[in-house]
Amino acid sequence: MIMNTALIIIAAIIVLILLWLITTYNKFIAKDNRVKQTESSICVMLKQRNDMIPNLVAAVQNYMGHENLTLTKIAELRSQMQQTNNEYEQMQLGTELSKKLAEIKVSVENYPELKADKQFLRLEESIEEMEYQLQAARRTFNAAAVDFNNYVQMFPSNLIASAKKYQPYELITILEAEKANVDVKGLFKN
Repeated sequence: MIMNTALIIIAAIIVLILLWLITTYNKFIAKDNRVKQTESSICVMLKQRNDMIPNLVAAVQNYMGHENLTLTKIAELRSQMQQTNNEYEQMQLGTELSKKLAEIKVSVENYPELKADKQFLRLEESIEEMEYQLQAARRTFNAAAVDFNNYVQMFPSNLIASAKKYQPYELITILEAEKANVDVKGLFKN
C-alpha cells in the first residue's frame, strides 16, 4: 500500500512536470509568434508609408526646390529601407525617417502656398495617420517583446528558453540624437 501511494505520487509529479513543460513550451511559441506578428505589422506599415513618400517629396519639391537637405535625406532613408531585408534595421531606419518627416512639417510653415495645396494636405494627413499607427505598432512590439523577454529570463521558464536557445528581442528605442530638441531655426534655413 505504501508502494502504491509512492508510485501514485511519483506518477503525479511526472505528469505535473510534463504538463508544465508542454504549457511553457507552447507559451514560448505563442509569445514568439506575437513578437514576430507585431514586427511584421511594423514592416507592412513602413512599406505603405514608403510608397506615399515619393508623392510627398514631389509635392514639396515643387515649392521648396531640390536643394532641401531634408528631402534628400528622406529619399536616402527610403532607399536604404528598400534595400535591407533585416526587419530590425528597417524599423530603426523607419524611426529615423519619421523624424525627417516631422522636419518637413515644420519646414512647410515657411511656404503658405504649399500649406494650401490640397494634394499636399491629403498626403500630409495620410502620412501623419500612418505615423500614429506606426507609433502604436512600435509600442505593441515593445510590449510583446518585453513579455517574451521576461519569459526567457525568468525562472523556471528560462530552463526551457536555454534548452531551446531562445534569445531576448531588442526593443525599439529612440536614438539619443532624436531625443534632442529640434532646431526650428535651422530647418527654416534649408
